[in-house]
Amino acid sequence: MDKTYQAIRLHYQWQSMRKDVEEYVKKCAKCQMNKTLKPRKRVKMEITTTARHPFEKCALDIVGPLTETVSGNRYILTFQDDLSKFIMAIPISQQDAETVAMECVLNIVLKFGAPAQILTDQGSNFLSELFKNVCEMLRIRKIRGLLEKYPTVFCYANT
Repeated sequence: MDKTYQAIRLHYQWQSMRKDVEEYVKKCAKCQMNKTLKPRKRVKMEITTTARHPFEKCALDIVGPLTETVSGNRYILTFQDDLSKFIMAIPISQQDAETVAMECVLNIVLKFGAPAQILTDQGSNFLSELFKNVCEMLRIRKIRGLLEKYPTVFCYANT
């Protein structure tokens, strides 16, 4: 509306011009289709550290509850390597700390070795003393944070 008003004002002027332009723009289908609602704010660039070696920095998350499978699984423990983007989806029946820690050790650590760092959200299963102790025992530095800060971490897990 403002741009249209400014353009018309350069050549014409009448008493209710602003109101008339506003009414015209409101009724104009093309104007409404091309209208920007709010100025977009740019998010400040955040420097993140990328791993230098595969399985150095990895991320874990839980997806679910989902429809129960024949095997009784309702959740998926997702795992992704930060550097290679290698991903695993591990079906689990419950999302308690004991199940998550056990599946992490059996399906990740025993197959690929212990990662140097694990990034998780703030789920109670990842914040539990048991999970902290497992990470400490395996010398894994646990990074707790919001996964929204790392949008590429789970780009494949949620599809």
